[in-house]
Amino acid sequence: MSTNLTDEIRSVEAAAAQKVAGAKAEAQDLVIKTRNSAALRVKEAKQAHFREYRSRLAQVEAEAAETAARTVEQGKTEARQFVEAHEDAVKKTAQWLAEEVVSQYGRCSR
Repeated sequence: MSTNLTDEIRSVEAAAAQKVAGAKAEAQDLVIKTRNSAALRVKEAKQAHFREYRSRLAQVEAEAAETAARTVEQGKTEARQFVEAHEDAVKKTAQWLAEEVVSQYGRCSR
């Protein structure tokens, strides 16, 4: 009976060892799948954030270009207004300067 009991204990231990090995392998597979899933989620999150970053950057660049265009147009308008406002004074000054030069040095004889 002791041989039979010993054999039975050995077979139960072998079965238990197989179950433990199977459980370890299954746990290892679960860990690997979980790590892969986590890595994939991290990758997807990074990609989503980068897409959002690019989208926001494009939006900010468009706003900056629009603001720059408005600023340039405003500057051109102000420059035209300045020229128009001082056109008479510039003509008068140029005429006066020409008269002074002519009166001082005479006309050029070419």
